[in-house]
Amino acid sequence: MIYLLDLNYTLVANSPQRGTPPTRPFIRQIEQEEYRQWLVDLLRPHQVILITARPNRYREVTLARIKEKCGWEPMDAYFAEISAYPNLIKEHLLKTHIFPQYGAEGSGYFGLESNPRTRAMYARYGIRAIRVTDAELTEIPV
Repeated sequence: MIYLLDLNYTLVANSPQRGTPPTRPFIRQIEQEEYRQWLVDLLRPHQVILITARPNRYREVTLARIKEKCGWEPMDAYFAEISAYPNLIKEHLLKTHIFPQYGAEGSGYFGLESNPRTRAMYARYGIRAIRVTDAELTEIPV
């Protein structure tokens, strides 16, 4: 099983409330991010792909911050290459990168995803997904 891990509102515990403007410059927001360590601890032994609508130009600094704060890094990470709604960005990343590299069988993936439109898109590909909240999971769904 490969876990598709959403960044904002899933791994990031202190994402800004929806509708509020992001911190500027955006790099400052990344520097202030805190991550759900309990989620990282559950995912640590598994294959995890970070998939995010965050622009690709923030890839290196974001991954470095996660590694610094959590002592962990995903096996792979994909950041937005196009400008679109998050579900469309993630569908593009699935079709362009993830499926060609890891296989297109939806049952081989499980999404940990905050966005309901992205969860619906995953479902069209046969990928089960759940929303992660501050209520800690005790095990990763399979």
